[in-house]
Amino acid sequence: MSETSHQAVHHLYAKSLVIGIIAGIGGGLVSLGGGTLVIPMLMGWMKMTPVAARGTAMAVSLFTASMGAFMYGKSNMLDLPVAVWVAIPSLVVAPLAANWSENWPATRLKRGFGLAVILGGLLVMFRDEAGISLHINGQWEIPFLLMVGLFEGLVAGVIGISGGPVLAPLFVLGMGMPQQLAQGCSLAARLPAVGTGTWENWKLGNIQMRWIPGLALGGMAGAWAGSRTALWLPEHGLRVLFAVLLITLGGHYLTTSTHHIRHS
Repeated sequence: MSETSHQAVHHLYAKSLVIGIIAGIGGGLVSLGGGTLVIPMLMGWMKMTPVAARGTAMAVSLFTASMGAFMYGKSNMLDLPVAVWVAIPSLVVAPLAANWSENWPATRLKRGFGLAVILGGLLVMFRDEAGISLHINGQWEIPFLLMVGLFEGLVAGVIGISGGPVLAPLFVLGMGMPQQLAQGCSLAARLPAVGTGTWENWKLGNIQMRWIPGLALGGMAGAWAGSRTALWLPEHGLRVLFAVLLITLGGHYLTTSTHHIRHS
């Protein structure tokens, strides 16, 4: 291999490290895996195909979510039974939903998802001012968590993103959780589905394994730093930050889907 080729490879490894750090910070700080940003970066910076970018991003999220859940758990901001009850239906429903929705109109689905995410962000931001909190507990807690897992699995299967935009708002609004606890549960609850998704993508050859070391190292470092920052921030401040990012994410899905509809 020539010196120019060596430099190009080293440059790509550096890029993979940066992409991993961005994904990790998003996961640790606000429990958002960053797929909306990371996948385009893998395609643009690393020249991956869309399929390879999605599979590789899934593998990276396994590292970032694991580190984030560990950090939140260390600070007692993780309710493991809650995460398990949500993970069970999500693990079953996500692959089924992916098969069911293969021929559904993706742009309209994403437009509806964008509207729902914006609404969720607004409700999370103004929860205290509007007095919105169901505080579901007792005999209704497990049915509620199973429904949350069902909804998360549908979103993951149909839209193809992790459950952060869905899980944390439902934990905050439905169970009255503080933002940090909601994010810790969100990270842990998605791990089984992310694990099986990574396994499936690996079997299909959709993961660019040569870049995983840099992406994983950056992802774990970013998740560590993001989690530490989230645990240090005041609960209300973190909730507002999360809500702003949710609204931005929803706006992204809304505008891009509208653009596709107009040009279809």
